[in-house]
Amino acid sequence: EPPEGGWGWLVMLAAMWCNGSVFGIQNACGVLFVSMLKTFGSKDDDKMVFKTAWVGSLSMGMIFFCCPIVSVFTDIFGCRKTAVVGAAVGFVGLMSSSFVSSIEPLYLTYGIIFACGCSFAYQPSLVILGHYFKKRLGLVNGIVTAGSSVFTILLPLLLRVLIDSVGLFYTLRVLCIFMFVLFLAGFTYRPLGSSTKDKESGGSRSSLFSRRKFSPPKNFQFCHLQGDSLCSVGSWNTTCTFWILCALCSLGEYAPSPSLIMNIIIS
Repeated sequence: EPPEGGWGWLVMLAAMWCNGSVFGIQNACGVLFVSMLKTFGSKDDDKMVFKTAWVGSLSMGMIFFCCPIVSVFTDIFGCRKTAVVGAAVGFVGLMSSSFVSSIEPLYLTYGIIFACGCSFAYQPSLVILGHYFKKRLGLVNGIVTAGSSVFTILLPLLLRVLIDSVGLFYTLRVLCIFMFVLFLAGFTYRPLGSSTKDKESGGSRSSLFSRRKFSPPKNFQFCHLQGDSLCSVGSWNTTCTFWILCALCSLGEYAPSPSLIMNIIIS
């Protein structure tokens, strides 16, 4: 059973820092966008405006694009190893972004390496909460989510001061401190003791990819005989349809941000 506290409160704070650092930096892309545009190009150059906006969009998209892959790694290697390695990769990507001389290398360093590292650090922070909390999981999730909102509110103010005083590149190096703290926070994801059933089964890491006989649930039947409907899925139909609609609705959640910033700067 989840301990419902104890070490779990420290895990909650680490997960809150993770959400705040990752999405605080990503949601402050408007401040970084303006600074990148001044550093690498001109606001009068439409192509340069698009190239610069693509850096932040690529970074945000890669975080969620890598989530299915990160989930597999989390199941195999555990939350701690996945989060620590992800924070280290994000640190390397953000630090290397501070040494570029043009906008194109940022697609790799900031848009892919840094974003993939953030994804590998972010996903385990959601999984580990269910290991330590059950009755209080709703409260803990709310506190962790609130962390990202606090960082989103405060980070643009910090970035504005840093960019005006030390410039874009040193600002990115200061943000590396957030990733280093995230690297240390990943070590708090201490795995709980495995159950007796897992020990008896051997707990092989390769079991995720082992062959298993598929037996569909009672409510899930493919009816292709006797002229019935093409697919009778029972209660699965409503649930699956709901999540598909949620995924489609979330596709445009972050798309308007670069366009809005571009229109403001051009006007």
